[in-house]
Amino acid sequence: MWLGYWFIAIFAFCASNFSQAQTSWPETNTSATTTLIRGGWIFDSLRDERRRNSGILLQGDQIVAVDTAQDTVTINSKLIQLTDDQTILSGFIDLHAHYSLDFFYEGRVDEAYYNSLVYLANGVTSTWSAGEMNPQRIIDQRNKIQDGEAIGPRLLSSGPYFGGFRCEYDVKVAEDDCVAWPNDITDDEIRQEVDYWTNTGIRSIKIKQSTPHETKIIIDQAKKHGLTTTGHLANYLVEYDVSTLDAITMGMDRIEHQLLLALSPQEADPNELAEIIQLMIDKQVYYDPNLQMYGSVNLRQKHIHDMIWTDEAKYFTPYAKGLLEARGSPPPESDWAEYRQRVIELLELYKAGGANLIVTGTDEPVYTTLLAGFAYHRELFALVDAGLPNAVVLKAGTINGAKALGIDNLVGTIKPGKLADIIVVNGNPLKDITAARDIAHVIANGIIHNPNNLLQSVENRIGPKNKDDHEFWMLEIPPLRRENTSSR
Repeated sequence: MWLGYWFIAIFAFCASNFSQAQTSWPETNTSATTTLIRGGWIFDSLRDERRRNSGILLQGDQIVAVDTAQDTVTINSKLIQLTDDQTILSGFIDLHAHYSLDFFYEGRVDEAYYNSLVYLANGVTSTWSAGEMNPQRIIDQRNKIQDGEAIGPRLLSSGPYFGGFRCEYDVKVAEDDCVAWPNDITDDEIRQEVDYWTNTGIRSIKIKQSTPHETKIIIDQAKKHGLTTTGHLANYLVEYDVSTLDAITMGMDRIEHQLLLALSPQEADPNELAEIIQLMIDKQVYYDPNLQMYGSVNLRQKHIHDMIWTDEAKYFTPYAKGLLEARGSPPPESDWAEYRQRVIELLELYKAGGANLIVTGTDEPVYTTLLAGFAYHRELFALVDAGLPNAVVLKAGTINGAKALGIDNLVGTIKPGKLADIIVVNGNPLKDITAARDIAHVIANGIIHNPNNLLQSVENRIGPKNKDDHEFWMLEIPPLRRENTSSR
């Protein structure tokens, strides 16, 4: 069985370093450029309002001072002078990012080079990819960005899905067999899978289409390594693989998409919903509602100018664009009745005191000419349209996401000692959430980027170039068990 890893012999030695590896990045380069951001306003993710910015001082990749009166700019420093209508925010975090695309209806594949640039241009400075079809591609790009060899947001990887969805839509329920997650998978194999992907530096685990027993083993092993877990709990026959209450009781840290299986408010049990929400608040379990995904076609048609404000198709190769446009419009992800139920669940959590548990994730469909980086702002708009205050939504996209991943000591707020992940937008997103997409500057890990230049570098680049360029874009599902191999 291929799970006999070569590193098992040294695993005990490495295990003690896992937690440290998961919560830190390379040390600051204190000799790097000093940047002073002066003027405009600050939304620091700690208050519900913005305040005037007297000065934010960056040294290399860190914020070293906020509200500073320093006014000196030397030959070795940079000055970003803002206008009075600009707002500074902490870089956005996508808790349900996907880098995957499907051009041939033969499975999704991950493309992280150009997709990363689209995310960054939209002010998303950290992403957690909620289940990967090509984990090594994400890991490779993550390492290049971390080492300064590539540009992009901080890639907080997940590794592959844990559960039957490793075989994607060939599996409808957890009981369906999957070569990458076989029905007779053993407890030891599950634990070894968690161990293996932990050693690659993943941030959190995505569980989808696993049995209750499998889920319990995954969560238990993840906790041994200090990893958080999240779950897509419903299968495609609209049944729970693991109920929300059971998943939370098992120790799951975040819930994706929905709290109830109800497809309309009429089907919902308000008592069950209240019980779930109280348990989430008691145990501080985060919720990622993915409203822009549920609303999808219907929501975009209703708010056409607020949700589609630029031509995203131009970032695909002409050949790829033709493939996607030939499909026509996809069916809605859900009808209005189900969408209303998802909004009800979100607002009930908010009204019960769970504003700090709401996080922002896109889960962008991967079969159209829409891109996940832009979808982030569709999600912000959808959350406000659902009835959440703008400040709550901006916190969901910053500090809440950082806390949910256990990296709030590094990112999520504008404070001295945090990493220099900062965006500057034109306008006041506390009054108009669409101002958050009008980005003037993106600073990721202390490096200043022009969002327009980032996007221009992606035009006509995403997807296969022609009919002979298909191999990279075809999904291959590796079996969990391989004979006569000592490594993956």
